[in-house]
Amino acid sequence: MEPRNAGLPMGRGIGPSVVGHLLRDRSLRLAAGLAVAVAIPVTVLFYFQFRSIADLGRSSAVVLGQLSQETAEGLTKNVEDALKMPYINTMLGVPQQQTEPFNLPAIAKTFDEGLIAQPYVSRYYVWSDVTVEHRDELLSYDRDTHRFRAGVPEAGLLVQRFKALAPEKRAISIFEATLDGHRSYFQAQLRWASPAREVLTSFVAFRVDAERLRRDYFPAFITAKLATVEGPTGFPPLSVTVLDSDNRVIVPASGVAPTTFVDERTFQLAFFDPELQRFIAPEGLEHETWRIRTGYGNQTIPDIIAARARPQRAMMAMLAGVMAIGVFFVARAAAREVRVAEMKSSFVSSVSHDLKTPLALIQLFAETLELGRLKNTDRAQEYYRIINSEARKLTRLINNLLDFSKIEAGLRSYKTVPVDLTAVTRGVLQSLESQFTHNQFTVRPHLGQHVPVLLDSEAAVQAIENLISNAMKYSPEHREIIVGVDREGDYGVIRVTDHGIGVPPRLQSKIFRKFYRIQTDAGSGPQGTGLGLAIVDHVMRGHGGFVRVDSEPGRGSTFTLHFPLYAGEISGDKTHSGDRGRTPDVARSA
Repeated sequence: MEPRNAGLPMGRGIGPSVVGHLLRDRSLRLAAGLAVAVAIPVTVLFYFQFRSIADLGRSSAVVLGQLSQETAEGLTKNVEDALKMPYINTMLGVPQQQTEPFNLPAIAKTFDEGLIAQPYVSRYYVWSDVTVEHRDELLSYDRDTHRFRAGVPEAGLLVQRFKALAPEKRAISIFEATLDGHRSYFQAQLRWASPAREVLTSFVAFRVDAERLRRDYFPAFITAKLATVEGPTGFPPLSVTVLDSDNRVIVPASGVAPTTFVDERTFQLAFFDPELQRFIAPEGLEHETWRIRTGYGNQTIPDIIAARARPQRAMMAMLAGVMAIGVFFVARAAAREVRVAEMKSSFVSSVSHDLKTPLALIQLFAETLELGRLKNTDRAQEYYRIINSEARKLTRLINNLLDFSKIEAGLRSYKTVPVDLTAVTRGVLQSLESQFTHNQFTVRPHLGQHVPVLLDSEAAVQAIENLISNAMKYSPEHREIIVGVDREGDYGVIRVTDHGIGVPPRLQSKIFRKFYRIQTDAGSGPQGTGLGLAIVDHVMRGHGGFVRVDSEPGRGSTFTLHFPLYAGEISGDKTHSGDRGRTPDVARSA
């Protein structure tokens, strides 16, 4: 006789009994339980230690990033403020009454203050045609002498150039010139005899030596500002680089700049407030654009953080080892189960409510019709419309659920063909006409002419219906919706505008997340599954387009769908959104 287990692999005969024995062995279970009991607190300790290192690294990165950003922005603002001071404090500090006629003592006092406050200004000028003494004579006020004098070499050039710019009737006139081998910037505040600005009567001007500005002023200015910046202890010092319009290194004075930077800001080399650009002559003058860069030598912030955390992480990795891997999987599984449970609870509650409401209405009006309680045929037609409207709501909800399940599984695909976007939109509006009537909504269509686009008609209809449904849901008082179709660049666009509660700016990046719903100030909002806009965004990305929202609380919202225009004959290809298992968590908002 053959043995009873003949022909069976040995593993299959022994494996289950061995496993069962191990599971039934209390000593093994107790040992495993004790091992788990010991491993848990140790693992938690290591977990939080790694978390603390990571949190410290993130906080350090934030601190370094904020320091770099705030320093770049602060220095740029300081430079712009310093450059416009000669105009604000000095040129405007000399009123027209002091130049027509000359009040030289008062002007000298203002110029003295300006030369002290603005060390990059080499010389101030004043000219007047409405005075007795020094009439039509350019007077200069030097940094060295602090006295007025006439007959400076550039006098004829300044008067000629500023008189030539006067017909443009701009309050501020600017030009550049090279004097004695030095490139200089000249700027004047022009004054006229009347508001019509027909006759130039006087001007106040100043000169800036470009080389002195680069060689002396900016290095000293930046160094002084950096002396007030305190960086975190234990990190590389913050470095600042200033580049002119020709990419020459102005700061540091050595002319050698780090190859890596964190933040960059630009400013115009203009000695006036940029908002006064329209008052500048010559009109349309392009000013030099300089750059301020901040960083930490030749290191990036991630490199700095990694270098500091590397020894600690290496030590903890050697100590934690296998426990860290175990806690990772356990924590991940637990977190997933909790999230799934919460999502299921919330989702089931929302879906149950959305299913129950239209079903109750359908049952109510169907029972009324069945019992023959209506003698008026008009009322019967209204009930039929209500039943049809609620049935469409159920259909849309079910379609959303089915499509969302495909999206989550990464199986939702789109077969795009050339379609007239206007015709598709018109068909959606006609199909929803009973819902508009039942809910007392007025829809104003602004449908353009033939707009050929590439789309999956079924998916596009679903996206449009979801937007219109949202517009009705979130417009409890102003029951008017505007639906428009037009061309915009390379896209055919559909705009759905309501006058409802609107979406606050801080929430416009969240409304396209799955299961997200807007809550009112009272803590509740219109019911829904929170899938409509997530599906809309997925549909648009699947078509190679996008959706945008422009909204303001209390004034309504405008959602715009952008479909690529049809550019020629193609075969119907299936397109896929490219993401599996998730809908987008970031909205494309205007």
